[in-house]
Amino acid sequence: MNLKKILLVDDSEMDNFINKTIIEKTKIPVAIQIKTSALEALHHLKELDNNITLFPDIIFLDIRMPLMDGFQFMEEYIKLPQEVREKCKVYMLSSSLDPGDIQKSENNIGVEKYLTKPLAHHSLGELIDQ
Repeated sequence: MNLKKILLVDDSEMDNFINKTIIEKTKIPVAIQIKTSALEALHHLKELDNNITLFPDIIFLDIRMPLMDGFQFMEEYIKLPQEVREKCKVYMLSSSLDPGDIQKSENNIGVEKYLTKPLAHHSLGELIDQ
């Protein structure tokens, strides 16, 4: 099994800690990076200079964050080259139960799926191995 690269994007350090711990408990070989803002995550992705091998395989993206929310991040993310977007799956990971957020996530061209926090509610093995 190849090492999977995962990027957690959430302004809550506690949520990042919990989700990182949950991912590590799967025993699936992963490298986890954490960014505490959508702007920081976007800057990080742009620094990778479209080098496909450096991009994360999965991004778990919070919706509600200051300065730039998850949907604004996605507006910029879809401007990245198609090869990058095909390699990297984006999952909205939120505590929001707002039907509008859920529908907007599901209708977003770059979002694989809407997930509720914490990641323990989901079959991570299936998400990571896809």
